[in-house]
Formats: sequence, structure tokens, C-alpha cells
Amino acid sequence: MGKTGGKSISFFGLVAMGIGCMLGTSWLLLTGTWLDTAGGPLNLAVAFILCIIIELPFAFAYMEAIPMFPLPGGEVVYSYAAFGPRGGFAVGWAGILMNTIVFCWVDLAAISLLDELFPALKETAVLYHVGDFPVTLPNLVLQLLLAGAILWVQIKGANVCASLAKIATVVLLVMCAIGLAVCFAHFDPAVYAADGGMEFDFAGSASLLSLLVFSVAGWETVSKAAADATGPAARKAGAALITCLILVTGILCLVSTAVAGCMPWREAVGRTAPFADVLVSITGLPWVRLLFLVTAFVGAVGVMNSTLYSSAQMLYGLSRFALVSRKFAVLHPKYGTPVRCICFTAAFVVLTPFTGKLFFIPFINVASLTTIVMWVMSFAAVLWLRKTRSNLRRPVSMPGGRVTAVFGVLASVFLAGNILLPMSPGALSGLEYGLAAALAALGWVLYQFRDRSVGAGEQEKLIFGDLLAGELPATPCKIEEK
Repeated sequence: MGKTGGKSISFFGLVAMGIGCMLGTSWLLLTGTWLDTAGGPLNLAVAFILCIIIELPFAFAYMEAIPMFPLPGGEVVYSYAAFGPRGGFAVGWAGILMNTIVFCWVDLAAISLLDELFPALKETAVLYHVGDFPVTLPNLVLQLLLAGAILWVQIKGANVCASLAKIATVVLLVMCAIGLAVCFAHFDPAVYAADGGMEFDFAGSASLLSLLVFSVAGWETVSKAAADATGPAARKAGAALITCLILVTGILCLVSTAVAGCMPWREAVGRTAPFADVLVSITGLPWVRLLFLVTAFVGAVGVMNSTLYSSAQMLYGLSRFALVSRKFAVLHPKYGTPVRCICFTAAFVVLTPFTGKLFFIPFINVASLTTIVMWVMSFAAVLWLRKTRSNLRRPVSMPGGRVTAVFGVLASVFLAGNILLPMSPGALSGLEYGLAAALAALGWVLYQFRDRSVGAGEQEKLIFGDLLAGELPATPCKIEEK
């Protein structure tokens, strides 16, 4: 973590990394799923509004934490300062899992886009079936090649990652803007309201909210990338984070609304790319669909780039801080990047192609769970540090003060309950609980093999350097104020 990749990241680079991690392919591939889960466009719009409202307290907490700890490590640093080594590892592992799972899911999504472009890919050389999902040799090869290409970019360094993110971001934003302008010029309120589109059911909005956590996750990537920024960019990392959250969530909501206003929403359910289909219907130009599928593929590349960067940086931080084996902290001799961390996190995708699309939806929900863990623990860390370490320098305070704090606590309870309680609308399935448990067990194993020769004082020095001037106690959450 930190300046491991050469040149520093600009403010636009920070925004691009965040947007690239968030926007990706969901705007094209998941619109039908969102409408189906919500039970209509009105429920969908309410879910998006709730999503922004609920996530703002967590984003505000990050705004306070980033300049308070201008250090590599992101959430790991915040949680370690508040809750000690176990807290630092738990949030770090959750962040690694979230980004790694998204990386694997988007690799699947990217191949789904190629299957739409070249249908022969999903029909040629079928090796076997996983449930109802065929596994073909071309898809296996393409998924591994795509992951390998992103791996190469990561090894080249942070400046190369940011450059790729900028290109993907510009392409996505331009194409989304053009598509939205065309759709809203033909928006029909009667179509939007058809098939019960204006009938409100909170259970539908709550069900969709769990999926949206996955779709809009990624703005927290800025907290890691900020360690590779300097000057004004570093000081404005919080603004970059909020920009990503509001902009991307707004775009996703607008795309879904545009589809529902140009095509009966039940007709959109089950389509691979309803937004592209609507544009073809409006323009009468079949090649438009091809253009937007290619655009979504570029977005997929951007997401894979950003998520692998973030997960590798978090694992590097855990290793450098002796929260996992120090063997992970080896840097590339030429590029200065954490090559072992990059390879370890990328290795997860090696297994994914062999499961077909069995985990296409489970990946979304498990990633949502790990995201919630990371957000909630980071938020709790900021609040706890206000109580136990009030002397820490805070260049930026969380907007809203106690009101934001109280609302953040309520949002934490709601998000956790909505995805964990069996009777809740957004509850995990049995397969998803099993996958989450297996990944948690892997994290426990990694923690057991941490470098135990590093004492508490040395570990704190590794994490905080001279920032706290030796004032942070061995167990920060238990110390009393001086």
C-alpha cells in the first residue's frame, strides 16, 4: 500500500478509480434483475434513493478518516487504531474479499458480454454443465486471458492502473450520457406506470437494496488510492469519494428509469441488455446494441482493474503490518508493486471459470455482505476514535455531527439485518451463507499464519509511523484519555 507504483495519482485519477470500480457492467447487465427484484420501477427508484441516503454516513466517516490517517492501508488503519489487530485484520479481509469477489463476478460478466457479441462462444466445445450452466472451452480460455491481462497491468504500477481507469471512465460516462439523452427524449410516463409500475411495496425496495450495495460499492477504493496521491489530490480525496458515490448511483438509477419509461418493465426482465435493446428500438439501428455491449466490456475491464488494485493493496497492507505473513510484502524489483499480493488475489479468478455461472448471483450477495462489514467497521472506528483519541488531528469532520452518527448506527443495523436475518427481504440463501463461511474460514487461517515475531509496539510503528508519536497504546480501544 502506498506509493508502490511510481508516479502519483491525480484527483481525476482518484475519481476515475472510484467510478471505474463502481460503474462497470451493472448498468447494462443488471437492469432487468433490479426491476424484477424490486417489483417495478417505483420500488426501484425508492431503493436507489434509500441507497444514497443509507451510504452517506459511511462515506462521511471515510471523509473524516482519510485525512486523519493519511497513510497507506485505508480501512485497516482506521480499524486497527480503534479496535486493535483483530479489528484491523477483520476489516482488511472483508475489503479483500469484496474486491476479489467483484473481480471474479465481473470476469464472468465480461464473458457474458462476449457471448452476446459472439454467440458461438457459449455453444462451442462444451466441456460439462454446472447445474443449468454450460462450461465451454472458449469461455474458459477467454476468462483466464482477460484476468491475466489485468494482472499484467497491475504489476506495471498505480500510474498505469489509473491511466486505464481514466480511459474506461471517460468511455463509460460519454456513452451513458448519450444513451440517457436518447431514452429520456422518448420517455413515456404511461409505459413507466404500466403493469403496476407505480404500485409501491417497501419489501421490494428492501430486497433490491441488498443487490444495490454490491452495484454501488467501490467508492471506498479512493481511500486506498489516496495513499498514491500527492498535493491537492490527496487533500481532496474525501471529495473524490463523495463524487463517485453520488454520480454513479445517480447514473444507475437514471438508466433503470429510462428503460422502464421506454419499455414495459416486465418485458425488460430476463433480457441481457435491456438498455441497449431500448436504444435499438428507438433508433432502429441494430449496431447500437453492439456499440453498447462493447462499451460495457470496456467498463468491465475498468472494474477488474480497480478491484484487483484495491484488493492487492489491502493484502499488502495486512502483510506489511504483520497481520498476515510478511512473505506477501515482497515488491517487484522493477515496478515496485506488491507482486505476490496481486497474484494471490488474482488466483481466485482461476477457479471461477470452472463453475460456469453458478455463483453469478451468489457472488453479488456475498460481496454485499463483506462490503457492509467493511463500511460498518470503518464507521464504528471513526466514532470510537472520537471518544478514545479525541486529540487526533482531524482536518475534516464528518458532516452532520451527532445526527449523522445516529443515522449511521441505524443504517448499520438495517443493512446487517436485511442481509443476515433469514426472514428479511434481502436475506442470503443457504449457498451464499456457505460461501461466506468458507471465505471467513480462509481468513482465519491466514491470520493464524501472521508474523508473530512482531511485537505490538513494532506493529504500531509499521502502521502509523510517526503520525501518533508513540501515543497510541497497545490496545487502543481500552486505553483511557490522558
